[in-house]
Amino acid sequence: MERPYRLVIWGPGDMGGRALRAALESPEFEVVGVKVFSPHKHGRDIGELAGLAPVGVAATTSKAEILALDADCVVHTPTTPALIQGADSDVIELLESGKNVVSAASYHNPSMPTWLSQSRSPLSVLRTVSKMKVTGDAFGAQLRPALQAVRATMATVDAVPLRPLRPVLERLAGPIVDRALPRRALGSRLQQACRTGGVSLHGTGLHPGLMVEQLLLRMAGLLDEVTEVSFLEVGDLSAAPDGMWGGLESLGFGTPLQAVDSDHAIGLMQHFYFDGVLANVAHALFGAGPEQVRVERHIYPVPARVRVAAGGTVIEPGSVGAIHMTYRGYLGNRLFMTNSECWHVGAGNAHLGPDHPHSLSGGHVITLDGSPMRVEMRNEMDDEAYSADWSAVTDISVRAMLSAVPELCAAPTGVATPELAPRYRQENV
Repeated sequence: MERPYRLVIWGPGDMGGRALRAALESPEFEVVGVKVFSPHKHGRDIGELAGLAPVGVAATTSKAEILALDADCVVHTPTTPALIQGADSDVIELLESGKNVVSAASYHNPSMPTWLSQSRSPLSVLRTVSKMKVTGDAFGAQLRPALQAVRATMATVDAVPLRPLRPVLERLAGPIVDRALPRRALGSRLQQACRTGGVSLHGTGLHPGLMVEQLLLRMAGLLDEVTEVSFLEVGDLSAAPDGMWGGLESLGFGTPLQAVDSDHAIGLMQHFYFDGVLANVAHALFGAGPEQVRVERHIYPVPARVRVAAGGTVIEPGSVGAIHMTYRGYLGNRLFMTNSECWHVGAGNAHLGPDHPHSLSGGHVITLDGSPMRVEMRNEMDDEAYSADWSAVTDISVRAMLSAVPELCAAPTGVATPELAPRYRQENV
């Protein structure tokens, strides 16, 4: 493409704002629109929103204005709560309007069903949601009333004989579920939207995205046979943006230990990411389809040892200072992948095992078991040099999204995944 790629930035928060600035500073892109959600940002010059000189393009809260734009690609960076507040319908409309979409929020493997997929029965979704634990304000004023309605509905369902009335209850529960928490679109619906608009959809970032779908799976090429893989992430969230997920309290930090378990909102929301990650690995390494993959989650809190004030949250000793989240993928009864996220707030509250990165600031460990050897890769922050600048993590995700734009615009119509086969070019010396 000789001209710059015409971009729309959807949701210029922390990640979207960095994507906006990077795109404005690159000759490869022309930002033609920005979808904002705060009324005070409506009408402001997008250059000023990014901390740069004005560029003559005004941000808008109007989805209709964005859909009417002539753009090659939308960089989709909504808040995580948006995933249970109708983000799929926005993406479908963007695709059908003829715009490619690269998202940091989801769509890493849309064929893999989650607990909120439209393929799940309404009663199954209601039962899962009725157990959800919410702390802080991550999901705003919408989720708590929705949970109250869902729990009241489940109390009614549990009070009657279920088997003979199940078909009736399923029909009655459907509208309740989709009004309270719209179920996620099926992969077939997203594929259809791509075909309608003649465009492609891709989800990427640091993780999910680069670390597993590209790095881990490329490392698997070193082995004749892979039997099991694992990915471990350790992170100190004390420098995370205060608005991420609605703040640390929304993630469960600083709350009583009993408030965080496998039914906490953070665990359910992470499922939207890691179901797709595990399904990608199952398909790439073992040829399995999404219907064959089963994902189990286990989340446990660790009490804080020291008092930490981070952003707007104060974490007292004894409250939740670290959270370990584990998502295990099975093919039948065979464990094929373990994805672990170990987050803490402040180095004094780190809870690390012997196989974790040695750095208290954070890092990753990738392990592949197979034949003829075991492969391990780890990266660790330098604790002495680490400046607690969370922007490095965000910048990697932004770079992954923007780097995908040219390939996505040239890709065949449909949901796009990374190509792992080697590609070669002629070297001109």
